[in-house]
Amino acid sequence: MTAPHKTEAAARAAVAQMEPIMAIEGRQMSDGDKDLLVDLIRGVITPSEVAAVIAGEAGYELD
Repeated sequence: MTAPHKTEAAARAAVAQMEPIMAIEGRQMSDGDKDLLVDLIRGVITPSEVAAVIAGEAGYELD
C-alpha cells in the first residue's frame, strides 16, 4: 500500500509547521533541504533517493 500523495502546497505547509519547532531547538533547514523534504512528503522521491542526495552532497557515493 502506498501513501497518498500530497499536493506541493500541502507538503510545503507541513514543512512550514516544523520550522518553529526547529527554531526552538536552534536548528534551521536550507531551502534545498526544504525542497528535498517537500519531494519526500509528496512521494516524488524515496527515502533511499534522499539518502543518496545527502551522501552525494557530503562527498560520498551510495550503491
